[in-house]
Amino acid sequence: MTWKRRLVAAGVVLAVLVVAFGVALWGKGPFDERAYPSSRWDKSMADIFDQFQVQVPDCALADLRYWSGDYIDDNLYLTFEADSACVDNFLRDNGLAGGTTVSRDVVFPFRDDRTAQWGWYEDDTPSYLRFRTRPKTGTELTVEATPGGGQRRIYVRGVEF
Repeated sequence: MTWKRRLVAAGVVLAVLVVAFGVALWGKGPFDERAYPSSRWDKSMADIFDQFQVQVPDCALADLRYWSGDYIDDNLYLTFEADSACVDNFLRDNGLAGGTTVSRDVVFPFRDDRTAQWGWYEDDTPSYLRFRTRPKTGTELTVEATPGGGQRRIYVRGVEF
C-alpha cells in the first residue's frame, strides 16, 4: 500500500470516528448551566431530582445550583437561595419538619472538597436547621437551611447506596 492510500485510509477512519462521536453525543443537549462543573450529564436535572425524590418548587429555580455523580454510590448536591416562603414550601414538599439547630462551627469544618470549592457555608449565618430523611429505600438526604425570614439558603446532600 502506498503512502497516499495509507493517508486516505487514515482520513476515512478519522472521519468515521468523528461521526460516531457526534452521533453518540447527539440529543444530549447543552450542559445545564445550573450544574457545577464535572457534574454528570447523562441525566437531566429533573431525572436526578426524581432519582433522589427531591421536590424543588419553581420559586427556587432562579438561584439553583446542583451537582450529581455516578460512582459506586450516586450523589447529589443541591443549593439555592429563595425567600422564606419558598424555602418553607421546599421543606414541606419534601416532608422535612422538626429540624435540629446546628452551629456553623459544627458544619463549616466538615465540608468536603466540593462544597469548599463551591463556597458552601461561607456566609455569616451562625447556625443552620438540619433535617435528615430517607425518601425511599437506599436514599438518604441531609438538608441544612438558614433560619429566619427574608432570603434563606438551602443546602442538600444526598446519597443513593
